Amino acid sequence: MKRRTLIALLALTPLFGVACSGDDVATTVAPVVGIPDPPLPIDINTIPYKPGDLVALGNASIQIAIPITSKDGTFSFEVSVTSGSLEQFATTPQMFRVYTLDGKSYVSLAETGIEQFGDHTFQSQEVFKGTFSVNIPTGSQPVMFVADLSSLGERFFPGAWVFDPNFNTPSAEG
Repeated sequence: MKRRTLIALLALTPLFGVACSGDDVATTVAPVVGIPDPPLPIDINTIPYKPGDLVALGNASIQIAIPITSKDGTFSFEVSVTSGSLEQFATTPQMFRVYTLDGKSYVSLAETGIEQFGDHTFQSQEVFKGTFSVNIPTGSQPVMFVADLSSLGERFFPGAWVFDPNFNTPSAEG
């Protein structure tokens, strides 16, 4: 489990190095990568998806838009969840989290006039669209969105989306 967690976070961590110019040596300090809290689901995909990818996670399909950061520091993005189940099911805000580079995670904020993302009961074939927004008090960089629907039963799976626009899926070994 720790191996998968580290692979996911390390794949998202920008690489930093040492730059030399003449006699002066400039060092860039790498940010601290934290252990995810709560831990990532053991059966989460090892190669994360990217915003815009429509992903089937068993009896639900999820798609996220490219995130934006507002002037007040709120990090937000649109999320669409489609029920593929023949029976109704309910999600909670804790099933949807943004993880930051320092390992902390955040559920969507409940704002005045805006429903907290994730608190929803789905009917068969229903499409729900909402805004996921968080404030990150530590200033750590948001690195991924995790939807963990596995607690709903064996026909639901967890998934992770990376926010790095430069992330490329590693090529298959052949």
